Amino acid sequence: MAPPPHRLVVLSVCILALSTAVVSSRYYKSAAFERPFHFSILTLLFSGLVLYAYARYVLPLETSYAPIENGRASAKPSAASFIADALRSSLRPSSSLALLVACLVARTILYWRTIRTIHCSWDGLQAFLPFILAIYDVLELRPIHLPRHTHETQGRTAGSGAFTRYATISLVWGLVAADTFLLSERGAGAICPSGWYVERMIPVAQLITLVLDAVLIYQIGRLRQGNEAQPKTWSFLATLFIASASVLAFLAIWSSADTANLRWNVSLTWLAIGDLVADSLAVSIGIISGIYLLGVFHPTTVSLWVSMTSVFVYIQWRIMDGTMIQVWSNWWGFATGFFLFLGAGVLLQISKTGTFQLQPTGESIVSRNRYSLYAMIVFLLVFCQTAFMSPGKLHSTPGPFILNARTESDAWLARAMKSRSLGAAVAEYKERYGIPPPPNFDRWYDYATSAESPIIDTFDQIHTDLLPYWGTLPSVLRQRTTHLLEHPSLSMGGIIIEGGNIEISPHIRGTHRWMMDVMKEMLEPFAQWLPDMQLAFNLDDECRISVPFDRMEAYVGEAHVSRARLAAKQELMPFTDSQESSWTKDFLGADDKIWDENSPWFSTWSKSPIFYEWISPTCPANSAVHKYHWWNRKAKCLGCSSPHMTAGFLSNWTLSGDLCHQPDLAYLHGVLSSPSAMAPSHTLFPVFSQSRLNNFADILYPSPWNFADKVSFENNRSTPWYEKLNSVYWRGASSDGFAAHGAWQTFLRARFVHMAAKAKASLAAKSVFNYIPSHRDMLSSLASSTSISTPPTSPEDAQSTTDHQVAINVSFVGTFNRCDERDCTAEHTTFYGSSTAEPPPSLDFQEHWIHRHLIDLDGAAFSGRFLPFLKSASLPYRAALFRTWWEERVHPWRHFVPLDVRLGDVWRTVGYFGGSEKGSAQADEMAQAGREWALRALRKEDMRVYMFRLLLEWGRIVDDRREDLGFQL
Repeated sequence: MAPPPHRLVVLSVCILALSTAVVSSRYYKSAAFERPFHFSILTLLFSGLVLYAYARYVLPLETSYAPIENGRASAKPSAASFIADALRSSLRPSSSLALLVACLVARTILYWRTIRTIHCSWDGLQAFLPFILAIYDVLELRPIHLPRHTHETQGRTAGSGAFTRYATISLVWGLVAADTFLLSERGAGAICPSGWYVERMIPVAQLITLVLDAVLIYQIGRLRQGNEAQPKTWSFLATLFIASASVLAFLAIWSSADTANLRWNVSLTWLAIGDLVADSLAVSIGIISGIYLLGVFHPTTVSLWVSMTSVFVYIQWRIMDGTMIQVWSNWWGFATGFFLFLGAGVLLQISKTGTFQLQPTGESIVSRNRYSLYAMIVFLLVFCQTAFMSPGKLHSTPGPFILNARTESDAWLARAMKSRSLGAAVAEYKERYGIPPPPNFDRWYDYATSAESPIIDTFDQIHTDLLPYWGTLPSVLRQRTTHLLEHPSLSMGGIIIEGGNIEISPHIRGTHRWMMDVMKEMLEPFAQWLPDMQLAFNLDDECRISVPFDRMEAYVGEAHVSRARLAAKQELMPFTDSQESSWTKDFLGADDKIWDENSPWFSTWSKSPIFYEWISPTCPANSAVHKYHWWNRKAKCLGCSSPHMTAGFLSNWTLSGDLCHQPDLAYLHGVLSSPSAMAPSHTLFPVFSQSRLNNFADILYPSPWNFADKVSFENNRSTPWYEKLNSVYWRGASSDGFAAHGAWQTFLRARFVHMAAKAKASLAAKSVFNYIPSHRDMLSSLASSTSISTPPTSPEDAQSTTDHQVAINVSFVGTFNRCDERDCTAEHTTFYGSSTAEPPPSLDFQEHWIHRHLIDLDGAAFSGRFLPFLKSASLPYRAALFRTWWEERVHPWRHFVPLDVRLGDVWRTVGYFGGSEKGSAQADEMAQAGREWALRALRKEDMRVYMFRLLLEWGRIVDDRREDLGFQL
């Protein structure tokens, strides 16, 4: 076989490096890699077809290709003979087709299993591939030739010494690379369950995958460097890839017998399709380049190029997000980085010829070690880049956010209570919302002022919620409301208001009847001023209405047109007793068969991921969720949170609830990954919900849970700040979603409890070389300002916990029941120590008030504890995606501490408020401000004021004459 052209070799090296760099840079953001079967099938298919075309049509045209058969140039082979030759070559034991197909299929299955539980994996193991290949090269059985001359013995000894040196350095380089990954890791808090579960075996699966990679690379290298005719080699590889793709396709189709797998296999977004095609092509190009280079270089050399490229791309990524400056700011991190680059240079020097032969002795020291010198120069350049280009600061405090929040909150309150008379309120309404207020606005104003509502003018939440419904015909809204009440299996509670009287729909499950009884109590004081209407209240926790972005834009456009016509009217009409708008009430007398009726407009998505079906469509085309997927549950996506985070703290609470720029949250919240009860619709049905995700269109209303004081703050249990324990306190259940197939491992509450339990470990230095003392944790101010201690249980015990020590008192209580049997056991073992351990008992809710730092977390929807937390004079910390009716009137950094749901800021924030005198004083001030405001603006009277105004607005929207209705003096 003629030697390959030098330019072609250089081009192949560049293509392989570029392909590896592109794939590595896209790895966490591409939807292709969360679908290992789709990705592997396409990649193998593309590679196989290209190799077949090359061997079938290109090789015969090359001038160097002139195979001789019976003394004469062979004719162009037919497709049948081409495949037959490949199959005959596969019968050789040294290149068994079946063995290599099995390796490729097994590798894909193991990779699929690893991706599903990526948070239990070990990062950086790919750096050990050169070492494993070196070991495999020795273990591979080969003929033994005894040396015939002394110089052969010396050469063999020299080669053995070179191999030993290469294997040792490659092992150390792999360890250093893995340690670099670990030191720079920014985790999202996902949990690897305790006990003997398959998730704990993921590192073993990774190692087996690495060994399979080594087998495949080595065997392909042997084929490429063999003496057989090259067309047979290329055809054999084409057959190998196509056969492997066929086997994987069969397994994928077979798995589709399960409904969940079928939905996953066929429900592909355009983004996923684009990523699959793009990344499969990129990897195919890399594979073909690598196969070509394996005919020129030793497999260890090719694998070293790939490993080095992927590691250094990772380092560049961490430099740009500000992580490496923190890693390399201490001596161990710096030493690790230095040896990472130096080791790469040494390995390149040893393997530059593709063998393990020692270098000629005639070269100078500088020449023999020039690759190491190049590597040190590159490291210095990269270190300078890190020092001068890394964003962010190492240390910051939330002080500036607190000052800004005080100013903005005061300005908001001034605007909210601007009007001092009915006439001023009417004028302010017209100026804010562009239309006249609804009929009976004067009755609402009298009610609000008599209730001493501090808010008269600012009800932007109502305006935002109801705006798209102005773009729908009133008759359609009434029909859709009736449809909801005619299908009680949708878990809707009905309220019928007619002639000032309130009637509750009889078709409500007994467990939820109390909600409608509370709503009736809430509405009764002002029902006489409401027009006739029917209301459908969502009885489930999860929200319901997800309208695609383009359709919502059309609704809003129509809404502005309708409201403009109303604004132009000079004469306005009031509500009348005899409305032309009719409501159907036939469903009220229906028998129990009504429960068997299913709505075609709603889908069942319980226990299924909802992000890409019900969140992504609601986002603009240019939003992040339509540009990339972040499938890695283990790694934190800093770019996903950067729009609402500043210097490590949450700076924009409103934006933090918008999922359109946060594709990583698809797997970090129970309601998004595995909701307990989810029956959503893409149609704009008028559903009233207690809370909703920002991307849903449910109409928010004051929660019956809070109005009925299901959990409340008892004033006689109030404790002054200075007597409260300086501790973080949380008790609750794992109610985020339904735990199936390990979904609980990324739920918000589970992640928080696990992070709290591991707080001490998180403050300790992280390294695979943990026997070396170091202070490397520069990510958390808690390490320097706070110590974690055993939680005190009473104020008397607080004497052992000073104002500069924060205790952590966090735990689940009771048994786990929103889960299948396997996951219930896994949760119990992980959080309680063993499957038979007795769970902690529930405590009196009033125990919260003796603790300074109270954590509020989403459950299946909003947390009903937040309002009592505000009233307690303790400091509430809130990590939530669900929004409620009072969002606009309760302000972050003024009344509570906002936390990102990734929880990366929790200990740093607690460390500031609990670990310094200044922080403690600001925490006390914020807690008092929250208490005072809650007692003024979040009373039952304020809920009624809000609901009164909401239903006046709604009554106008569902009236056929809505463009003529309004209040005027």
